[in-house]
Amino acid sequence: MTINKKHGLTRRSGLIGVILIPLVTYWVMRMEVMSGNVGGGGSSYGGAHYTTCLSIFFNVVFVTMLLIAFSHIWKRLFSKPFLSREEIITIYIMLSISTGVAGTDMIQVLIPMLGHAFWFATPENEWESYFHPYLPNWLTVSDKSVLRGFYEGESTFYTIENLKTWIFPLLNWSILLMVLLLIMFCTNILIKKQWIDKERLTYPITQIPMSITGSVKANLFIDKMFWIGFAISGLIDIYNGIAYLLPSFPLFIIKYQLGGLFTAKPWNTIGWMVVAIFPFVVGLGYLIPVDLAFSCWFFFFFTKFQRMIASIIGIQGYSGFPFIREQSFGAYMGICFFAIYVSRKHFRNIFRGILGKNGDEKDENRLYRFAFGGIILGWLYIFAFCLIAGMSVWAIIGFFGIYFLLSLAITRMRAELGAPAHDLHMMDPSVVITTTLGTRQIRQNNLSMFSLFYSFNRAYRSHPMPHSLEGFKMSDQLGMSDGRMFLATIIGGFVGIISAIWILMDGFYRLGASVKISGYAVSAFGREPFTRLQNWIFYPIGTNFPAVSAMGFGLVFTIVLLILRSRLLWWNLHPLGYAFADDYSMQWLWASLMLSWLIKKNVLKYGGVKLYRQTIPLFIGLILGEFVIGSVWSLIGVILNIPTYAFKYW
Repeated sequence: MTINKKHGLTRRSGLIGVILIPLVTYWVMRMEVMSGNVGGGGSSYGGAHYTTCLSIFFNVVFVTMLLIAFSHIWKRLFSKPFLSREEIITIYIMLSISTGVAGTDMIQVLIPMLGHAFWFATPENEWESYFHPYLPNWLTVSDKSVLRGFYEGESTFYTIENLKTWIFPLLNWSILLMVLLLIMFCTNILIKKQWIDKERLTYPITQIPMSITGSVKANLFIDKMFWIGFAISGLIDIYNGIAYLLPSFPLFIIKYQLGGLFTAKPWNTIGWMVVAIFPFVVGLGYLIPVDLAFSCWFFFFFTKFQRMIASIIGIQGYSGFPFIREQSFGAYMGICFFAIYVSRKHFRNIFRGILGKNGDEKDENRLYRFAFGGIILGWLYIFAFCLIAGMSVWAIIGFFGIYFLLSLAITRMRAELGAPAHDLHMMDPSVVITTTLGTRQIRQNNLSMFSLFYSFNRAYRSHPMPHSLEGFKMSDQLGMSDGRMFLATIIGGFVGIISAIWILMDGFYRLGASVKISGYAVSAFGREPFTRLQNWIFYPIGTNFPAVSAMGFGLVFTIVLLILRSRLLWWNLHPLGYAFADDYSMQWLWASLMLSWLIKKNVLKYGGVKLYRQTIPLFIGLILGEFVIGSVWSLIGVILNIPTYAFKYW
């Protein structure tokens, strides 16, 4: 029987999405990179509003709420909504994908890298002789006359010389990024049925867009609990925004640095530790399963405990011990391998369908064939791209194999845990490979390309793959066409890449990467990969066996935790919390997650599921109150070109 699917991607929603993407991308770049709303302004709570450091982008939620309000007004005037729920969800996903690729860990890193190795080369650092020959000229920009305006500003990108020099590298990187998105989105097509229908993962993040676009009968905006939560967080942010602009008023912020209280050994080894309460994180934590919220803050303390034990036995800091970040990588791999293992029967059915041996699901098999073909073509392009750039076959397979496994693990983490943020800083495929093999045995061609691929591997906070799968989840709930949702994500990615590159290039030439652009663009995004490459070449090392052992320990420990969860009903520790425990963002989030865990645990204990469901709107209100008021303060900063209060200040 053929089921008529609803169409979220229509001509109207597609056109609106394409129009909004450049506008939202410009907003993101003004918030996070370009002058006007960047800088401390005398306070650590203002200036840059880093929306793409979160799992759910507050600017996208804000625009979605504006679309809902406009559609509601239109219905009052013309008795028919301007956009259907399915169309609004589709636009939400398009904006999420485009914001992700424009984020702090993708194109914002890529653009400052392309000329950095040449503009900052000096006789002292010897970059010109050591690795300039291995940086392909079709992927970088070496002409200093062209780069002068890029770094010093008061120029324009729109000259014949600039366009001729930049167009080829930018085009090549754009195609590679689109191919990466294609492979990730096609992979989501293959796994979505297993994770959505069979395992029934919770997808906590999707509760936000699904709630605000809900039907009239279940309308979030007529629930008093929602408005109580909205008022609590919204009023706090209104006051803080005013107090930020008027320094005589104290900010209402719960933040305390605990690390300075512990000065004696072994307590001083816990390092930087902040108690901070964010209403929106408390709200997000309330939506995730109790055992997962507990595991997040429990394993956060577990990492601190490991450092203390290392200090007690006298090996704290020895060669990186206890290798917490390496353990996290092992945990990511354990989660990924477990997800693949659990899905083995599903994958067998997919291949049967691709080969035409499962005739009952013709439409589904056609989609699987398309996805499988997209993955194959994508990998072929990656091989061609990297071989032309001078990489070895083993390095291509190793690097991108690890990259896509990490992408799958992050997507699994979001589908099951709904983590408010995820980053895994400085544990990208190149670090794994050089830690495992050492740098002595790796050719400089490979090391140089590893450094260029830092552009989408510095961290994984704005990773687009989870947003795509969340789109499929909402598409499934609303009975929408998977094919059209896939097309919407591709359009979002394509227009997002073009918009982000264009806006950044225009801004860098006007403002100057070394003048009015956020300092991170040069001091971190541009510098880090080449400083690391310099160290790899100047100080070659062999295999780091203790670090590799820590990766293995993280993988094995994760598998053990998964087995215990499957055998013991009372076992509350989830390995996703172990993987997430040492993330930079967890340093800021653990206290809020502990608070939301404590509240939810007691609500379920004394009020049951009924009370929990009744209180969900309260906590969604906490989230949206900060997102809406925070977005308004951000827009005020962008329009008036001043720093304003940032509710997410880490």
